[in-house]
Amino acid sequence: MGHPIQQDGLSAVRDDAGDAGDPRDAHDAHDMEAPGIPVLLEDCLERALERVRAGDGPGAEAALADAETASDTGAAGDARVAHLRAVAAHLRHDAEAAERLMAVALTATTDPTLVASLHNDLGNMRLEAGRPAAAVESYEASLAVQPADAPTWANLATARRHAGDPVGAGRTGLHVLELESGAALGRAAVGAALVHLTGQGRTTEALDLVRRWVELDPEHPGARHRLAALGGLPVPDRAPDDYVETLFDASAEDFDDHLAGLGYRAPGLVVDHVTVLLGEAGGALDVADLGCGTGLVGHLVRPWARSLVGCDLSVGMLRKAQRRGCYDTLHHAELGAFLGARHAAYDLVVCADTLCYFGDLTDVTRAAAGALRPGGTLVATVERLEDRSWQLTPTGRYAHSSGHLHEVAVRAGLHEVTTRRVHLRLEAGEPVEGLLWSARRPRAAADGTGADS
Repeated sequence: MGHPIQQDGLSAVRDDAGDAGDPRDAHDAHDMEAPGIPVLLEDCLERALERVRAGDGPGAEAALADAETASDTGAAGDARVAHLRAVAAHLRHDAEAAERLMAVALTATTDPTLVASLHNDLGNMRLEAGRPAAAVESYEASLAVQPADAPTWANLATARRHAGDPVGAGRTGLHVLELESGAALGRAAVGAALVHLTGQGRTTEALDLVRRWVELDPEHPGARHRLAALGGLPVPDRAPDDYVETLFDASAEDFDDHLAGLGYRAPGLVVDHVTVLLGEAGGALDVADLGCGTGLVGHLVRPWARSLVGCDLSVGMLRKAQRRGCYDTLHHAELGAFLGARHAAYDLVVCADTLCYFGDLTDVTRAAAGALRPGGTLVATVERLEDRSWQLTPTGRYAHSSGHLHEVAVRAGLHEVTTRRVHLRLEAGEPVEGLLWSARRPRAAADGTGADS
């Protein structure tokens, strides 16, 4: 779940990407107390709210049925009762009943703050039900009453993006930044729109959007890196650490589910190649997982490990990896610095979809070679490039050629260098092509470039 955005009437929950969240999270019933309503009705509403938060639609409806007999003033006309009934129906996937009951709730109040909140929650329900165009209408109705509510604008950005309007979504995210300078919801909304635009090859529209983002948010590393990726600034040799850290902190909670939806294959490809190179797992190796994220590679490679350490720039990712329970040690560190401090410490270094935040891989490869013991193995994935050594792509990630991988590995004193074309995942419905790369540190050095002499 995300951060609750409290409003005077109801609340919606949105995740860090600006997505509308679970409409179950409404204010406690006592937040909307009305004069003359018996305590018994409030008790029923509290019970119903607890059931809603637990995802128990039938339980909420049972508590609300008690509300009918708990009030002499007529619970059926209470906006709170109708709203909770609507959410309970939504939990039962009864969209028709949810719509009808929200209409009842809207006719039962004239309070503008509550009206805006009800429209916002209706938008959340519609978006969760896979009806983004209808959700757009609801969010717009909410904003017609409360035009300065930045979180609802962020929800509108999400709905517009899901409705197939990434330009409108991006502009809506920019409006969030106009309302609240540096707002995480606004940044996330613009970033998500850029992902869609660049995935569709609409780089001119993406460039217009990111230029305005930099004007509104000039110190944000993500905005500046995106502008460089689209040709608006000189290309850096690598993505800034704070850009990578904030990017993955924002997506950590839903990261695994998101990648599953993209058919993410890199962890399995890496570990399958480890099996080819090293044979069946024996639990005897010291292993480092670079850019370990939530541990998708770590739990697969664990059977080979006597000790398994992970490093990542994102604290949010590391917390998820810790809960997975497969690592002996986790480090909040940039991978080059991590490797540089650990000479000849590992038998195996793995790295899935992390080198896409580096351009020239010379220094990183040299550091990896130094961290490997004689005979140790490096296995990694990169995004594939055909006609040059490396390039920052419009997605904000770097791609690399097979020739560059061979060159930097040999320079670092590694041998047995292999690359193989692979399909890493889907993006905007299209496969992302990559390279599965491996190299080994010689057991006895032929020169002094990368191994013990």
